[in-house]
Amino acid sequence: MNRPGEHVRARIPLGFLAVAIVSLVALWFLRSALAPFFLALVLAYVLDPVVARLARRIGREWAAVLVILAAVLVGGLLVWGLVPRLWSQVARLIESLPQLGLRAQARFQPWMTAHPAVQARFRGALDGLDPMALAREAGLAGAGLLGGFLKLITLILVPLILYYLLMEGHRLLRALDDLVPPRHLARCQALAADINRRLGGYIRGQLAVSLVMSFLQGLAFQILGVPYAWLLGLVAGCSNVVPYSPYVTALPPALLFAAANGAGGGRLLVMALVFTAVQKLETLYFTPVWVGRASGLHPLEVLLAILCFGYAFGLVGLIFAVPLMIVLKVLGQAALEEYRSHPWFLGEEP
Repeated sequence: MNRPGEHVRARIPLGFLAVAIVSLVALWFLRSALAPFFLALVLAYVLDPVVARLARRIGREWAAVLVILAAVLVGGLLVWGLVPRLWSQVARLIESLPQLGLRAQARFQPWMTAHPAVQARFRGALDGLDPMALAREAGLAGAGLLGGFLKLITLILVPLILYYLLMEGHRLLRALDDLVPPRHLARCQALAADINRRLGGYIRGQLAVSLVMSFLQGLAFQILGVPYAWLLGLVAGCSNVVPYSPYVTALPPALLFAAANGAGGGRLLVMALVFTAVQKLETLYFTPVWVGRASGLHPLEVLLAILCFGYAFGLVGLIFAVPLMIVLKVLGQAALEEYRSHPWFLGEEP
């Protein structure tokens, strides 16, 4: 028999464990269908601090409605002002790809002549380039009655889901408390609060970093006369979701476009140095101050997360590497505290 006040250490029933595993597998296979929920969850993290402040004056329901309407208005203005310009740059880029390829071939012909294997691969890629096919694929992606209907539902569902998350997110969390054994409730609540705080800070900080870096890189490209400057700046800013990826997604195309338009080696070097300098602002200030402090991750932990989750899950793993690392670090710190307080570690009798 157990003494009064002594906790019973029981194993989790296999049935409960099987249900949890099946639920996680179902979430993985339904990840595309659950995209509106994930998007609404990210927006809820971004908008919840504003809703919380307004709720003190006008109530949470009206605060949620006003904040969502303001977000939709701002998003609509951005789409109306930016998307046509960016799409025109994309269309011009698709149309000019064959010419850019011919210019690049003429520019680097002496070097490619000395390297016939590279020349053969370049010509094969150039021959297979069909700008009209690219345009059709870009314009018809997701076309069809069913695809259009699903996208319309997604657009309608995101604000609706966002409203319920902002209104009743805390109630949903309290409802989950009923699934936790009472003896572990306080510990689980503390862990969930820590994870929620860090994830919220990371998402808000990462969004701010992406917006600022898109503007700074676009402005730098524009000043340096790089073709499609703002489009490349947007690519660089959005790529910051995966740390260090702008050096692969934005810098090589910028150098290639500039070289195809006659830029010399000195100008290309200046472009690379300016791009690196702007990225260093993100590495040395924006990410450490806006993201690092909130997430509590060391740069080495970020690199480890990118390598492990990227290798395991590909692009999805790269995008969610840092949030997953935040969760693992919080749980790891809890496990480390449990280990340090264990009688075996302290050298005491169990």
